[in-house]
Amino acid sequence: MKKLWSKSRSYQRGVFYRNSLVFILLAASIPGFMIGLLVYHFATHQLKDDISALHYEQMNERVQNIDDQLSYLEMGLSNWAFNPTFGYRLQTLDFVYYFRDTYEVTKSLVVMEGSHALINEAELYIDREQPILFKTEYYELNDEATINYYKQILSREKRMYWEQDNRAGRDSIVLLHKIPGESTTPFGVLLVRVDKEKLMNLLKTMTPYNEGTTFLMNKDYQIMLSDSEQQHPLQEMLIEHIRNNEQPTGQFLFDYGEESYSVSYGMFKRLAEDWIYVSASPMTLITSPVITFSKSLLWISGLSLAIALLLAVVVSNTMYSPIQKLLNQIDPERRQAGRKHNEFQYIRDHWLNLSNKSVELEHKLDSMLPMLRNTFLMQLLQGHVGNLTELELERRMRSLYWEVGAHQYTFIHIYLTGLHRIDQQMTASDERLMTFAAYNMAQEMVAASFEQGYALNFHDLSLGIFIIEANERPAAQNQLQQFCERYTNAINELLRLQVSITISRKTDELRKVRNLYMEIERAASYRQFLTQNQLIHMDDLPKEFTFDDIDYPFDTELEILQVMRSGDKEQTLELLKKFVDAGGRQKERYAQQNMLQLLGSIQHMMLQSGINPIKLFHGENLYGQLSQIRDPNKMLRWIRDTVVMPFLAELESRVNVQQQGMMRQVAAFMHEHYSQDISLDQCAEIAGVSSYTLSKWFKQATGVNFIDYLTELRIKKAQELLRTTDMLINDIAQKVGYQQRYFNRIFKKQMGVTPSEYRGAASADQKNSTYSKK
Repeated sequence: MKKLWSKSRSYQRGVFYRNSLVFILLAASIPGFMIGLLVYHFATHQLKDDISALHYEQMNERVQNIDDQLSYLEMGLSNWAFNPTFGYRLQTLDFVYYFRDTYEVTKSLVVMEGSHALINEAELYIDREQPILFKTEYYELNDEATINYYKQILSREKRMYWEQDNRAGRDSIVLLHKIPGESTTPFGVLLVRVDKEKLMNLLKTMTPYNEGTTFLMNKDYQIMLSDSEQQHPLQEMLIEHIRNNEQPTGQFLFDYGEESYSVSYGMFKRLAEDWIYVSASPMTLITSPVITFSKSLLWISGLSLAIALLLAVVVSNTMYSPIQKLLNQIDPERRQAGRKHNEFQYIRDHWLNLSNKSVELEHKLDSMLPMLRNTFLMQLLQGHVGNLTELELERRMRSLYWEVGAHQYTFIHIYLTGLHRIDQQMTASDERLMTFAAYNMAQEMVAASFEQGYALNFHDLSLGIFIIEANERPAAQNQLQQFCERYTNAINELLRLQVSITISRKTDELRKVRNLYMEIERAASYRQFLTQNQLIHMDDLPKEFTFDDIDYPFDTELEILQVMRSGDKEQTLELLKKFVDAGGRQKERYAQQNMLQLLGSIQHMMLQSGINPIKLFHGENLYGQLSQIRDPNKMLRWIRDTVVMPFLAELESRVNVQQQGMMRQVAAFMHEHYSQDISLDQCAEIAGVSSYTLSKWFKQATGVNFIDYLTELRIKKAQELLRTTDMLINDIAQKVGYQQRYFNRIFKKQMGVTPSEYRGAASADQKNSTYSKK
């Protein structure tokens, strides 16, 4: 009995120790399990969602920037297409005999190439008996394949559109505009080829890391531009996924192999054509260390629990001192704590690495800033942003990281001379190279001399320097002169050329910067016709040269010509009043001279539009009539009634003929395909106009909106089928292009009754009619 009692006491003591130690170690392992599970959940769910949302927000900002760049390119080409240089005269011009006109065309194409950073090459094709191609030099085309390519472009109904040139040796994205821009029978094509490398660099900014893939597709899901030379299997799977998705834009997570990607996609609206952009960024690069840490923590906690169970068995059988055994467990726990410390150290190092990647992305965006600044300044000087207010211009400048507001603006024009004195014979390419070298020197010296300054390359032996100075710290005139002297000495020594430099006046309004540039162009007549260094200060010129004395409203004239081309009568009259009011502040001879100049510009625009002023005004001497008028109000009434209104009436009559033909074409298409899914954009593409123009013309021609006309057409067809056939209502709905639930609702809204009620009423009327005849 004593031995049995002793064994029972020993067994109870071992169970107590074992249970106590299991409880203690199990409690110690629970925090590790909880931390591991929470970290794993955060890494696999919350972290992925946050990274995906951040990627989508960053991509939307980059997409807006890319869309603006493409819009600027479209607007710039449209303006060039209406330029007089590319007018009707080119169709019959002898380019060999009239070499000066040939030079003007070549120079315009060179300026066009430099007007936007995305333009790689500009071309002009003229369709005549001997086809001509400027690229940018003058060529006579004899290659049948090239001639057929341009003839196919001219045969299409669209006037301006994007296209992918897949000819051998080309493989480029091009933007086309038929010329003349205002003509209904164009004879040529103005074409710019996009620099695919620069466009790809823009697209790569949508991917926040160096890894992943970015590509651009057309509406047929064919890749136009990709960051890899060969199509990756990941791209094929993404295209298939997006094709099956009904949403035109969005984001999703995509698993490919062992990688998880955050994919964002959307559309660029480009001249009645949709481009689809796709950006896929790997998230495993960020989440894998966190997942590894969480799994390691779970393994460590599980291993700790297994060791606890093993030690509990050993303690219960061999040891009787709980305190001693607990002390012996301190060292393993310290090792586990050290391992956890190492994991946290790894996580910290990884997040530091991620910060470095963000810095690399910021550097990539900074590298694109000069290109965006150059594009904006060229638009400002050429008057393409003249419709913006001063506040909107300042907002655009601040978005490009310029400090504006309480500042003054100065423009310096530099022209390189003395090129003929160089020993070697210089070609056009050498001239552009000289200009580029002078431009690089100007950039470095401007950055060293002024807090805010920017150099512009005009590619025709001329440069521009735009300087922004704070009002409290304006640059003195001698500081500008010292800069010009240093730059002149550098050009003389390094390039062995001379320079003619013109310093503009200062202004505190961005809207007047274009006037400064125009003043400098006028100041060229004050330059001595000598091959020597010359410096002209606008403040030193005679007073009659200033814009304050003779202020011709060039911007208003440009707006008048553009609005007259569009046929907007009310806005044309408002701008004419604004033009006359601007001249009313001047002396009489200057105001009248402005009106005579405007009359000449309007007649020139008429010739470009294909309207003969002599025939339109019956050979009257308009200049003689206008020169006899002295009162501003009479001038306004005369030019409105005698010049503007007859032109707008002639233009409207021509537009109406074109409009009626398009409306007949669209109406025939709708009557033939009313059972299919018809959209306004689809009909606009058929007519060769924008959806806005088609909607406006449709309303004018029919008195109803496009969608109301289509609905009325479908309902009439449905009424006929309900009266004359026994088809099911669901089949009739599909026959006229509707689903049944929408068909019932629309039919009742139009007719006041449901389709079933209408069929019943029609059947009853038919029976009553038959009975009455009997």
